Amino acid sequence: MTAPIAEIGRVNTTREISANLWDIEIDAPRISAVTRAWQFAHVRVSGGFDPFLRRPLSIGPIAGDKLRLIFQVRGEGTRLLAAKKSGDPVDLIGPLGHPIQIPDGEGPLIFLSGGIGVVPLLTLDDQLPGKRERIFILGVRSTATIPVSLAEAAERHIQWSSDDGSLGFHGNTVQLLERIVDGLAKNTAPLVIACGPGPMLRGMKSFCLKRRITALVSLEVPMGCGVGACQSCAVPRSDGKGYYLVCKDGPVFDCRDVVLEPGELP
Repeated sequence: MTAPIAEIGRVNTTREISANLWDIEIDAPRISAVTRAWQFAHVRVSGGFDPFLRRPLSIGPIAGDKLRLIFQVRGEGTRLLAAKKSGDPVDLIGPLGHPIQIPDGEGPLIFLSGGIGVVPLLTLDDQLPGKRERIFILGVRSTATIPVSLAEAAERHIQWSSDDGSLGFHGNTVQLLERIVDGLAKNTAPLVIACGPGPMLRGMKSFCLKRRITALVSLEVPMGCGVGACQSCAVPRSDGKGYYLVCKDGPVFDCRDVVLEPGELP
C-alpha cells in the first residue's frame, strides 16, 4: 500500500448536485496518481485549526491530475468545504485505507450503494479491469437527494431506487437487489459490493447470508486521525476477537467478518 501523501490541492470546479450534496473537483496530481478504488483522503476544511479535526472523505473518480470529492453538508466542516471557490487551496492527506480486492469469479458484480455511499463505487467502476458483468444500484430518498447527475448515472448504466418512487424502482436498495438476484440465471454466483447507510448494509448482509452470496461491505464511520492511532473508528469483529480499525484494516470487509448490529455479537 502506498504511503500517505500530504498535498495542497487546488479547487478546479465546485457544483451543488442537489440539496446539500456537493461535487468538488480538485487538482491534486500526486495523490491522484496513486489512489485506488476505496481509498480516502483526510481533508483539512479550513486554513486554520477550527474545526480542529480533518474530515475523512472517499476519493471519487479520478481524471488525470484531478480527483473528485462528493459529500453531503452535515455540519460546519463540510459547510466550509462546500464554500470553497475555484483556485482555493485544499489541504489533503491520502490515499488512506486499503484498496479493494475483488475475489476471482465469473459471476456478475453487483454494486449496491445508498446516497453518497456511491462515491467509491464510481471510482471502482472506472478502475476495474476486465469485462466482468456489473450491475450498479443507487438508492436515494427522492430526486431531490441524488448524489450524481442523471447524465452521469445514465452513462454508467446505474439503476435507481427511491423511497418515494420518484426515480426508478419504488422501494429501497435491498428490495431492488433481491429482485435482481431473483432474475439471475440459475447457479449464478454474484459478488455484492456495498457502501451506504447502516440500515441498508444490515439489510444487505441479512439477505446475502440467507442466499449464501459473498458480499463486501465498506464502512463509513467517524475518524479522528485516519491512520489507526486514535482508535475512534473501531468496529467489533464477528469472531469476538476484538476490533477492526476501519481506517487501518479497511474500509472494506467481508460482511461476515464485522458486526453491523449488536445482536450479531458472539
